[in-house]
Amino acid sequence: MNRKMDGMAAEVRVTNGTPGQRDSFVESDDWFRGELDSIQRVLFSFVASLVRDSHLVRDVVQETNLVIWKKRDEFLPGTNFRSWALRIAYYQSLAALKASHRSRLVFRQDLVDQLSEQAGATEAILTDDMSNRLRSCLHRLTARQREVIELRYHQACTIEFIAEKSERSRTAVGMLLSRARAALLQCMKSGGKQ
Repeated sequence: MNRKMDGMAAEVRVTNGTPGQRDSFVESDDWFRGELDSIQRVLFSFVASLVRDSHLVRDVVQETNLVIWKKRDEFLPGTNFRSWALRIAYYQSLAALKASHRSRLVFRQDLVDQLSEQAGATEAILTDDMSNRLRSCLHRLTARQREVIELRYHQACTIEFIAEKSERSRTAVGMLLSRARAALLQCMKSGGKQ
């Protein structure tokens, strides 16, 4: 089982086969734990055959183990433990499937492919449009601003290097870059028509 069960001692009464009538007590935690451990592969396979989502299967098996453990005093010794546990797994699987269908949308593959193609085409158009706007906005900058933008972002030069190359202070280069970025942003927001 996934959870530690030590310290969860309980007694289960052995019944005479009639629900609600209990005859004798049997220390059963060790027996119950052994039975539960012995059916883990069967439980996993059973849930996997119903759920088919590997992440959800693990969650359902874990939840099933918890429910089985909590309901251990409802198990009637002498009956089929495996059938009893699989019935609980069945209902836990149904509940998980119902919850997962409520929580997410599932699209057909052809629809996903179509949406993907449209998104790619739209992205290409937007990228081309933005590139054209940026080019236009760069041409509207002063020569000094264009040079500093080119050095900083196209050639990846440090502000220190640009300051040394242009014989300006780092503060002056920083201010020039800040004003150039502000002008580019304003121009881009206006659609490149500033």
